[in-house]
Amino acid sequence: MDKESKIKTKGVSSSNPFPRELIPLNKIEWEVLNDSQIIQINSFEYLNYFKSSESNLFLGVYVYDSNNDILFSRKLSEVKTWPLIFEINKEGFTEFSGGAFFRVYIFEKDSKKIISSTSDIKLVKKADLNNLLELRPGKLGKRIASLEIKSSGPILTYNKEFITEKGKLYSKIILSLIESDPTFMCSYFPTVLDRIFSKAFLRKNNDSWAKNWMNFANDLVPGIFSEIVASKNKTIEDLEENDEFQDELARLSDAWISLHKLDSKLYDSLKVIS
Repeated sequence: MDKESKIKTKGVSSSNPFPRELIPLNKIEWEVLNDSQIIQINSFEYLNYFKSSESNLFLGVYVYDSNNDILFSRKLSEVKTWPLIFEINKEGFTEFSGGAFFRVYIFEKDSKKIISSTSDIKLVKKADLNNLLELRPGKLGKRIASLEIKSSGPILTYNKEFITEKGKLYSKIILSLIESDPTFMCSYFPTVLDRIFSKAFLRKNNDSWAKNWMNFANDLVPGIFSEIVASKNKTIEDLEENDEFQDELARLSDAWISLHKLDSKLYDSLKVIS
């Protein structure tokens, strides 16, 4: 496999002077596997527009986060069978910083001209693309999970290898805990929601992710935050000192817990223990 690595994100996205065609996502079938360490392209209908004799054209898969990037490439003339598998971790790219994305390119090898490209695609399972909260495995020591709020939106990192004196708890067990355990969801997760909704309230006029979370808040509790004067609440500290805003956060947590019947599930689980 022909391969280039450590291409600077800004160089690739901003210095290319040639017009490019946007590749429709319905012309490509892909999956992100193995805790976001493998990109597998199962089919690429868009390639039917190119002749196999065009030997100077390459298929590129460009992966990047806020600190690292890498470009995988293969000659179009050599793409004969599917799936195509690109293993990110084999290039030493094992931990992600901030939002992680990939794009698929068709480009000319010599001139570096990008003929066509997909839009940015989140480096998550395809089924999770539309989730408001991105889940990502990481090394967290003795913590179960940790929340970061980046410019691209909130990311909940869960511990992919929780080590104890009796052995390891692997990512599938930890992931099932943070997705379904009622004790975790009724205790830790409301704090996560408080942080996200607070930041979204401050960024709702600037970031698309924040607007989406505000829409979600209004779905949970119609009219939520309508009495909060934005001009008087410009920082997280302002919101933390605002009792009315904190009451609204509590209403949101209550609505979210009730929506998923987590209070009943918690009662049932504790009843079994007692």
